[in-house]
Amino acid sequence: MFTSKMLLIIFLSFSSLIPISQKAEISTRSQKVLQNIDTESENTLQVKWNTVTQTPELLSGKLTKPSAHSPQWITYNYLEKIKTLYGLKHVNKDLKIMTIDKNATSIKVVLQRQLFKNSVCGNQLLVELDYSGVVQRIYGTLHTDLEEKRLGRPMYPAVSAQKAKRIALNYDKLLEESNSITIESCYMPNREGVPLIHVLTYEREGRPVSIKIHSLTGRIIE
Repeated sequence: MFTSKMLLIIFLSFSSLIPISQKAEISTRSQKVLQNIDTESENTLQVKWNTVTQTPELLSGKLTKPSAHSPQWITYNYLEKIKTLYGLKHVNKDLKIMTIDKNATSIKVVLQRQLFKNSVCGNQLLVELDYSGVVQRIYGTLHTDLEEKRLGRPMYPAVSAQKAKRIALNYDKLLEESNSITIESCYMPNREGVPLIHVLTYEREGRPVSIKIHSLTGRIIE
């Protein structure tokens, strides 16, 4: 998702603690949480750290003990314990389960980040469990402390979804020829102020194309 210049991924094995050179990349608060996770995982924890989002891109290992509870319960219960690592306040509200997929060896729970009852663009977590209820991997992209970046206030759109669609039609006349147009509203986490935007997706020459429209100003976001 990010270019190599924008994203520095740190591979950490907590059988040996965080190297001195990497401590500057991870906050003291997050280091303490990771060390606790490593202890509980019996030193099996491995981490990929995303310095752009300031959250883990991947946690893997024997992260929990076996459990007979449902995948939903295990997922929410564990994420509640480590929520400060992702800058979350209320896990049940901040993360919405979208799907639960089962295959021969594992169960995958997909969660969408929510902010003021809207989705956050491109922010999802996938929690993978085995059939004994052990969380083995958590991976995806979550930007931290979004509520603070919004100063604790939601954005109320001045531009409706239908008006955004008309703006998009004026921007790209090929939209009129598309048979498949979807529009969703989400907060844009990598833009200053974390604005609420409308994302209109359609097909152009057989491939999906998206137009992003600021919900307050109506401007196209390049």
